[in-house]
Amino acid sequence: MKWAKRLMGALLLAALFTGCTGTEKPTDTQTTAVTTEEVPQLTEIENGTTIPGIFYTNKLTDGTADPFILEHDGTYYLYCTGGSKFSVRTSTDLVNWKTQSTPILSLSDLGWAKEKGWAPEVYEYNGKFYFIFSAMGYNGFHSIDIAVCDTPSGKFKPLKQGEPFFSPEFSVIDASLFFDDDGRVYMYYSKDNSTNYVNGKRTSQTWGVELKADLSGIIGEPVLISTPVQSWELKSGSVVWNEGPVVFKENGTYYLLYSANYYTTEHYSVGYATSDSPLKMFVKTKNCRILAGNGETVTGPGHCNILRSPDGTEIYIVYHVHTVPPTVEKGRSLAIDRLIIREDGTLAVDGPSETRRLLPSGLGGYYHLHDGFTYSATGEKAEFASKSKIENLFDGICKGGIDGSFSLDDGGTVEIRLDTPQDVAAVWIYPSVTADYQPAKVDVEINGTYVIKDRPFRGAVGNPATIYLDTLPEGTKVETVKVTVYLTEGLSYAALSEIALITR
Repeated sequence: MKWAKRLMGALLLAALFTGCTGTEKPTDTQTTAVTTEEVPQLTEIENGTTIPGIFYTNKLTDGTADPFILEHDGTYYLYCTGGSKFSVRTSTDLVNWKTQSTPILSLSDLGWAKEKGWAPEVYEYNGKFYFIFSAMGYNGFHSIDIAVCDTPSGKFKPLKQGEPFFSPEFSVIDASLFFDDDGRVYMYYSKDNSTNYVNGKRTSQTWGVELKADLSGIIGEPVLISTPVQSWELKSGSVVWNEGPVVFKENGTYYLLYSANYYTTEHYSVGYATSDSPLKMFVKTKNCRILAGNGETVTGPGHCNILRSPDGTEIYIVYHVHTVPPTVEKGRSLAIDRLIIREDGTLAVDGPSETRRLLPSGLGGYYHLHDGFTYSATGEKAEFASKSKIENLFDGICKGGIDGSFSLDDGGTVEIRLDTPQDVAAVWIYPSVTADYQPAKVDVEINGTYVIKDRPFRGAVGNPATIYLDTLPEGTKVETVKVTVYLTEGLSYAALSEIALITR
């Protein structure tokens, strides 16, 4: 009998071992235990070397009222309001500017102009460069003139000697040209409120007119396209402005940018309107202001123009700002910020910016990725889900607060997966510009293999954490970028406002 008991015990023991080796269906818990994989170890690398030629900070140069920038053969030419003469500054990087000592045009050479040479713009057209501006004549009115030269920095000569190009019986300023894709040319200008009254109120309005193809004169009668009507445009009281017009066309829509309110005040701002035709009243959205000062560190942004990036993927708005409190006694400063056209056709400006911004895509051989990737996230702060969207991180606008940003808990992540591996030179991660939402630091993983740890957000609120990838093994193409956010002590959540990938 003892042998029988021993046999039964051996059979039971064998059955137990057989079950453990998988002849029986395992439980869910057992399945998890079997299939769980170890998290791969990441190779920590140092942050790379800062790339000096990819960024700028506003207040690029002083004495730049009413700025206009022309790009020609890799050189940028900056033209600004003068007095009795106009000069030009040049740059190859939009950051460092050199002033040409010889003026490109003097009012005394025109025969009709006395003083107050304002708001010059220069266009390359039919192999020559055309310089359009306004000045006060000996009759006390401002008129518009056009001069021409073979180079953008040479001595310009008027198309008509001794008389202005456009001189009605009232003051006109802030002339701007638009060359449509059908070959037709238009001039836009401000009918100045020094001589223009609407319902008894001194009012500056924007008008447009077609020009002859050789720019020798106008075709037809000018058309009113913009007048101040919205509450933000009427801050100056009994005298109101729509001035500094510039028109461009995108996706079949004509966009008008203009400035409103008195230029020396904090209320001076930029708005926009749209049209399906270059010569009709442009339509303003409910609140069409897109660029305004904060009254504390930036005031009076206005009189803008546009500049396209070297690779053609971006539009930048070029404008001037005042000091704080508002005054123009010490001149005005040049500012540049990205202009965004949203999918619905509305406009937004990433500014006025006061922290580092990326220079236009293609400048210096560095480019910005705007598409060709997907993204996902973990650890979103649930109570802000209706205001916080991950797509906000890739819309080109650095924002404050929760609205328009993306909120995360401590340890929350954002992962970017590129459709095609790229030679990524840098990753810039912008926090919210509101101090209460700014994280402490980030880790950045590349391809699930390498990690750069503890990159801080330093300096002014809104400064980006900058990650440079020249320490990756030579030839490494980036397939994925994973950002992990860590909170500042005392905060329960953080917000990011923008992530930018810079390629070579």
